[in-house]
Amino acid sequence: MKRLLLIPTLLIFVLAGCGITVSDYKNAVLDGVSNLNLNKPQKALGNFNRAIKIDPTKADGYLGRANALSSLDRYEASLPDYNRAIEIDPQLANSYANRGSAYSHLGQYKKAIADYEKALELDPKIDNPPGFVKRLFSNEPNTDKGIRRHLEYLKTQVKS
Repeated sequence: MKRLLLIPTLLIFVLAGCGITVSDYKNAVLDGVSNLNLNKPQKALGNFNRAIKIDPTKADGYLGRANALSSLDRYEASLPDYNRAIEIDPQLANSYANRGSAYSHLGQYKKAIADYEKALELDPKIDNPPGFVKRLFSNEPNTDKGIRRHLEYLKTQVKS
C-alpha cells in the first residue's frame, strides 16, 4: 500500500519540479502578442510555438502563431493554425477575421467573405479595436474603414 502512495506522490513532485504551470502558457502567449506588437513576428512565432508545446488544447496559441505567420506574409502556412483555433473554440471571432484576412491576401475572396461575415456575427464590435484594422487590411485600397468596408469591397471582386 505504501508503494502505491509513493508513486503518485513522487509523480506530483516531479511534475511540480518541471515548473510548467498555467502561467507559463499565459506568459508565452503574452510574450508572443508583445513581440507581434513590436513588429517582431519571427520572435513571436517562437513564443507561440512554446505556448502550443505547453498546452496544445488552447486556441489562443494557434491563433497567435497563425497571426505571426501572416505577419511574415506566410498566409498559406497560417491557415492550418487558424483552422485549429476555430476547431478548439468556434466562438472566437478573431480567428475568423484573421483567417478571412489570410484568404483575402491569397485571393480566395469567397472564403474571406464567409469568414468576415462569421466574425461580425460572433462579435459585431470586432471592427472597433484601434490598430487592428490597419494591420489586418493593408493589402487593399480604402481598407482603413474596417472589416465591413473590406467585406463590401471583396463582394464586388467576387461579382466581377
